[in-house]
Amino acid sequence: MGSLEEVHVPQNGINHPGVTALATAMQHNPQLRVLNLNDNTFTKKGAIAMAQALKHLRSVQVINFGDCLVRSEGAIAIAEAITEGLPILKELNLSFGEITGEAALLVAQSVEGKATLEKLDLNGNCLGEEGCDAVREVMDGLNMGDLLGSLSDDEGEPEEDDDEDEDDEEEEDDDVEEEDSSVNQVSSPLSVPRPPDASSFLCFPSPDKLLKLGTKRALLFEQQVDVADAGKTAEAFLKISSVYNEEDKDVKSAVLDSIDAILRKAFANPSFQGYNFISSLLVMLGLLKSEDKVKPVRVVPGHLQTLEYVVRQDYFPQDHIALLGTLSDCRLTHHIGTKFPKDIANMLQIAQCTHVLLLSGCCI
Repeated sequence: MGSLEEVHVPQNGINHPGVTALATAMQHNPQLRVLNLNDNTFTKKGAIAMAQALKHLRSVQVINFGDCLVRSEGAIAIAEAITEGLPILKELNLSFGEITGEAALLVAQSVEGKATLEKLDLNGNCLGEEGCDAVREVMDGLNMGDLLGSLSDDEGEPEEDDDEDEDDEEEEDDDVEEEDSSVNQVSSPLSVPRPPDASSFLCFPSPDKLLKLGTKRALLFEQQVDVADAGKTAEAFLKISSVYNEEDKDVKSAVLDSIDAILRKAFANPSFQGYNFISSLLVMLGLLKSEDKVKPVRVVPGHLQTLEYVVRQDYFPQDHIALLGTLSDCRLTHHIGTKFPKDIANMLQIAQCTHVLLLSGCCI
C-alpha cells in the first residue's frame, strides 16, 4: 500500500490503537488527498499519532476528524502539523472533539497562510463564550472569518471533573498503551522537532515543557504575555507558578526567572494597573468573589510559594503588599489555610498587618 489518494472509514468504532496503526500506514501514501475518519474514537493518543503522520503528507486537502474526541492535546498536535506543512489544505473538521478554547485558538492560528482553505469546523467543542469569540477574532484577523463554520453547538467550558474523567480514560489499558508507545517510537525520529513554544506551555503547563523552552524562556514569555492587560498577566503568573517545585532546582529557577521577566516588565510600565493585577490574582485563586463569572483555579503550593518570592523583589511595589494582608481574614484562608499552612503563614508575615480591601467588582 502506497498509492492511496482517499481514505474513508467513518463510524467504524476504531479506537486509538487502530487509529495509531492507520497513522503509521498513512505515512507511506504521499499522494493522499482525503482523510475521513469521522465518528471514531481517537482520544489524544490517536490524535497525536495521526498528527505525526500528517507531517509526512503534503498533498492532503481534506481532513475530517469530526466526532473523533481528539481532545485538546490532540488538537494542539494537529495544529502543529498544519503549521509546519499541508500547504494545499482545503477543509479541516475537528468538530465535537472535546477541545478547549485555548487549543482551538492554536488550531485557528495554524491555518494562517493556507491560501486554499475553504472551511474550518470547530463546532460542538468546549470553547465557552469567550473562547468562541477569541477564535472568531483570530479568523477575522487572518481575513478568514467567512471560512469558519458555525459554533452554535459549542458545549461551553469543561468542568474540572470532566478533565479528570478524560485523564482516567486515557490511562486505561496499560498493555495497549505500551503497544502504542512502540509504534510511535518508530515514527518519531522522522518527525520535525517542535520549536520552543510559550503558548503551548500556557495552554497545558508542565515542568518538562517549561525546561524545554530553554535559556530564552523568559524572553519567550515576555513576547507571549500581554503585560498591558493585568488580568492576562495574572493568569500567566498562575500558570507558570503552578509547576514550581522547591525540590527541583532547575524547575524552580526556570519558574522564578520567567516570573521575574514578566512582572519586571509589567510593573515598569507606568500604565500597568498593579492593583487590578493583585485583585485578579485573588479572584482566580478563589479568595475574592467577582461580579464576573470567573472560575477559580485549583490552588497548589507553587502559587503561594512564587507569590512569597515575588513580593520580596525590588520591582514589586511596596504599597501592593498591603493588599495581600486580606489573606489574614479567616474567611479567605479557611479553604486553603488548612492545606498549605506554611505558605499562608509566610504570606501573613510578609503582609505584616491586616488591611480592609475594597475592590471594584469584588467582594469578600
